[in-house]
Amino acid sequence: MFAQWVPALIGAAFAFAFGACVGSFVNVVAWRLPNGESIVTPPSRCPKCGHQLSWRENMPILGWLMLRGRCKSCRLPISLRYPLVESLLACLFLATFVLFYGPFDRLDGWGLDAASPWWELQGFSRSWSAFIVVVFALAGLLTMTLMDADTMTIDIAVPTVVSLVAWVGWTVQGFLPESRSLRGLVPIPVATWEVGFACLGFMIGLCVSLWLLKTGRLRRSFADWHEVVGSEGDGALYPHARREMFAELAFLAPPIAGAGLACLLPSLFGLHGAACQPIALLGGALLGWIVGGGIVWLVRILGTFAFGREAMGLGDVHLLAAVGAAFGWKLALLSFFIAPFSGLLWSLLGKVLGKGKGFFGRELPYGPHLALAAVVVLFARPAIVSLGAMFEMLASPVAMNELSK
Repeated sequence: MFAQWVPALIGAAFAFAFGACVGSFVNVVAWRLPNGESIVTPPSRCPKCGHQLSWRENMPILGWLMLRGRCKSCRLPISLRYPLVESLLACLFLATFVLFYGPFDRLDGWGLDAASPWWELQGFSRSWSAFIVVVFALAGLLTMTLMDADTMTIDIAVPTVVSLVAWVGWTVQGFLPESRSLRGLVPIPVATWEVGFACLGFMIGLCVSLWLLKTGRLRRSFADWHEVVGSEGDGALYPHARREMFAELAFLAPPIAGAGLACLLPSLFGLHGAACQPIALLGGALLGWIVGGGIVWLVRILGTFAFGREAMGLGDVHLLAAVGAAFGWKLALLSFFIAPFSGLLWSLLGKVLGKGKGFFGRELPYGPHLALAAVVVLFARPAIVSLGAMFEMLASPVAMNELSK
């Protein structure tokens, strides 16, 4: 009995340690990128006195504990944020591994299809690529949360790298051995030939738009922002927000046209229905990226037209696009609709606990709420879907009649 737990315990320990190491790197990225510094050089050092950390001092979690939270050289305090971020990501990696590969019966539907036979029957050796996509996305979401909370901006490099890893990872997963009985249980919605070609056409059109933007044939939206409102100005002071949406619609025109034209190509080649596994998974990741980013961009455009000010930031567009690329379009949509509840909860905590001051009293941008919603849905999607089905059933006419009796 105990023998079946040994590989899982070793894997769980490795997942925790690996998550802590990645968390250490997340701290570096979240601090240096917004400040325009290299994430490679110089080596980790005290930001106050410049003391370069030894390998012992740089160990995730343990290094901070051994130093008792103070720099070895200048003895000034080291922020508690460093070990907290490392511990949080270590726990997220551990939870993902345990839910996906733990040697126990289903957890009553908890997790991103963690209770489905796919992860367990595939085993880590035949699903490592998909696992890397999931945990890398978790690290990216934490990085973007820290950046957005600190600076109200998200460096586009982070969600771009998360998306690229997702596209490559799911494509590689398509080449790994898989039982035909598991084809319908893959953790992300797969694409048909028609959808796959449409996604490819969208990406080609996007490359065209980026080329037009780079060569000056398309105008960059909000290019005169700093001239009009200044670097510290409020978005409400910018008077041309509606006009800028036409520039963004022009940017989106080639991708949409490319998708429309490309979806007609499979019929010319006689390709219909389910695509081969690598194309199906890559198409699913591309579709998730398009749907995740598209829903936020749609709200941004419509909200800006309605209220005359920038409704949502483009950083939020890239964040949810990365979520869709890694987890699929269904999870991205669920995250989008659950994120407002996170914002509401934060507001209530600020009023009750923060009283306008302290940690809960600070204002948060929308990015952290989107990221938190994605993590919640990742681990509890079946429970959320079941809860929604219960409310839908209670709201049905038959149920309302029964309750009124």
